[in-house]
Parts: sequence; structure tokens; C-alpha cells
Amino acid sequence: MNIIAFKQEIEKTLLITDWSPSNRDLVNIAITIQQTKGFISKTGLEKIVLDVVGSYDASIMEGADNTDLTTLLQMAMRIDKNDD
Repeated sequence: MNIIAFKQEIEKTLLITDWSPSNRDLVNIAITIQQTKGFISKTGLEKIVLDVVGSYDASIMEGADNTDLTTLLQMAMRIDKNDD
């Protein structure tokens, strides 16, 4: 799995405008997502990213839209923990 594409999908899903995760951070995010067994909300993803990376800047939109999370879940399942 392409770690850069995974990062871009997280940015798109959470509307991230500024952050600097390492490859190890991205792998840790993927592993944590994998542990959700296929169910994650946008709020859950925000918490995972915040726990792993710390603060990040994002645009805020009104309402919760979880439709983009299916692609992200599929990508996370293809990340190998040795991809850093």
C-alpha cells in the first residue's frame, strides 16, 4: 500500500490543512484503524490521528459525513506495519 496515498486520504477525509506525520505515525494510524475491525467514524478517526500525531490544523465543516471513511478503511487494511 502506498503510504503517501493513505496520508492524502486522511487529509481529504479530515480536511487537514497542516500536519507533519512521519511514516511511522502513518503506520501507527493504519494499525489503530485496523484494530477497529472495519468500523470507524469520522470522530473516531480524528481521535486516532490526534492520539498518534498530536495537534494538526483542519478546516471545519458543519455536520458529520462518514461516507469517505470506506476508502480510508480499505487503505488502512493494506498498510503493512513495516511500511515505515
